[in-house]
Amino acid sequence: MNTTPVSDARALRTAAENFDALRGKLPIPGDPHRGPDSVTVAKQISELGKRITALGDEILIRTVSPDLDAHTARVISDFAAAVEPAGEVASALGSVAHQLSFLERTEHMRDQPDAMDAREAATLVIGDALGLADASLRDASYSLYAAAAAAPPPPRQLRAALSRSTTAAPLPAAAPSTVPPAAVAPSRTTRGR
Repeated sequence: MNTTPVSDARALRTAAENFDALRGKLPIPGDPHRGPDSVTVAKQISELGKRITALGDEILIRTVSPDLDAHTARVISDFAAAVEPAGEVASALGSVAHQLSFLERTEHMRDQPDAMDAREAATLVIGDALGLADASLRDASYSLYAAAAAAPPPPRQLRAALSRSTTAAPLPAAAPSTVPPAAVAPSRTTRGR
């Protein structure tokens, strides 16, 4: 694959947008419409897995490229830097899934004093883990956005082409008519005489 600074910046920005989208779908503890549940968290883990795979693919296609230069090495580093916070998100969401499973298994014991304390602790762990997932997704997307913004400008020829005016050139003047005046149809006023 032959990448360019423009295509690299676009790929970095797309990855950042994907992490932002995940962040926007995170459950919110205490929110009746977006509270954490097992299905939502499982979907988040699955989607996150796809995003991590996409990061790995971006790294791989550049690493095996025969024309590995300083720019490509920097882009590889930019994608690789997002893997760590993405891994933190995976760990946090795994913790949330684990605690939600515990709450579901102990639902029938919710009124027992020992179970109440453990269930309360699980709820606190869920809130903390979702906070960590949110912060880590933000870190991943911000680093990718920053890397996209720092991509080198396009080559000089492309910059020159982009800087040219896009207004249309004036049309050439109409060519003089080659039809003799006698061949022109008479006007309405002369027809009526």
